[in-house]
Amino acid sequence: MSIIRSSTTGTCSHSISCPTRYLPMSNISRTNPAVGVVTLDSVQHGPNPNFRVYVAGGMSEAPRGGAMYELKLEMYDSMDDTWHVVGFVPTEFAVRLTVWTPNESVYSNGVLYWMTSARAYSVMGYEIDGHRWRGFGVPMADKLEFAALLCHNGGLTLVGGASEGEACIWGLKEGDRWGLIQKVPMEMGRKLLGGKSWGSIKCVGSEEAIYLYKELGSGMVVWREMEEKARWAWFWIEGCHSIGDRTSQLVKNVSHKVHLI
Repeated sequence: MSIIRSSTTGTCSHSISCPTRYLPMSNISRTNPAVGVVTLDSVQHGPNPNFRVYVAGGMSEAPRGGAMYELKLEMYDSMDDTWHVVGFVPTEFAVRLTVWTPNESVYSNGVLYWMTSARAYSVMGYEIDGHRWRGFGVPMADKLEFAALLCHNGGLTLVGGASEGEACIWGLKEGDRWGLIQKVPMEMGRKLLGGKSWGSIKCVGSEEAIYLYKELGSGMVVWREMEEKARWAWFWIEGCHSIGDRTSQLVKNVSHKVHLI
């Protein structure tokens, strides 16, 4: 197993480059699990902060042959370089994490979140301190062609796009309720899609901005804070290569991934 990249700022995770680190073999051999990474130190404390890797769901070998959904939750702790079984995943959650969840997660305020796309988009969360699982829906769940989770303004944020260029940004509130933050200007959404669906769109964000784009070097829709920090505004940028080193690096590290080998 190798960890490719992850980081955290305050209570939210986002993406930066980190050296590849090879982890010991986990206790349970499984395929296609959902993986989440939580750093334990601020990145200012050094280039390689301590971290934990959570592995949930996936398929493992059944006692009598064949395969079964794995219900044990494992956690790797970089401080002792060891894997631990720290709990269990409800069967329904294990199935959705295995079949319908991309290998990407977001950590926000003590909870690891994954987006699932079974029938309609929904969110699954694991409360680390309380060892509790929960799931909840997203706005326009059955209409979205694209949905992504990220951290923005200290909380979990959802970016989703539907047909005809319509896209919105929502923030998670108490009681697992979503509140609308912004709508992508229709003309920018249509220009970004170029006649195609939102399924080809990628999203990456930071505390300073949220970026929507197709491929590196293509045009981007950006929602970012103005220099006076009094308001936010939408911009169209013709190509990723023209927006500065910091943003280019953020876009290249569009998702926090842990690759299981």
